[in-house]
Amino acid sequence: MTEELIFMTSNTENTGNVTPLLHQIRHALSQLIERQEDTTIDLRRLPLSAGEESQLEAFLGHGEVKADIQALGDTVLIESRFTGVWLETHYNEEAEIMGKYVHICRCPPLIKSQPEDMVLSLNQIVSEIQSLSHTSTDDTAKED
Repeated sequence: MTEELIFMTSNTENTGNVTPLLHQIRHALSQLIERQEDTTIDLRRLPLSAGEESQLEAFLGHGEVKADIQALGDTVLIESRFTGVWLETHYNEEAEIMGKYVHICRCPPLIKSQPEDMVLSLNQIVSEIQSLSHTSTDDTAKED
């Protein structure tokens, strides 16, 4: 039997988890630098009040990169003001938050190009270049 777990933001005032979470992020960033080790923290699995989520987001701030992805609802990736620390939020089609993560990595997995997709793109580029070559050859032949 598969059991679906739904994690919600706590309505309590303060759980006291922001500072330990920030230390976890600091440690993960250190591991990324020293060992090239990526870390993902699922914020929906941690008891945080709405105020604490806001406090965490304010502390992390916004860096230079933001990516919006539209696929079965929106996903927003924001680089924090700390390079290598990213906030990822998934929304359903009704704009409800379905998942929220902190990634400590060089580039979040969601925006990395997948090898299979790159092979398909290479094949498509080759095909389209060949079509251009045939079109320009046909145009040249018509001019003669």
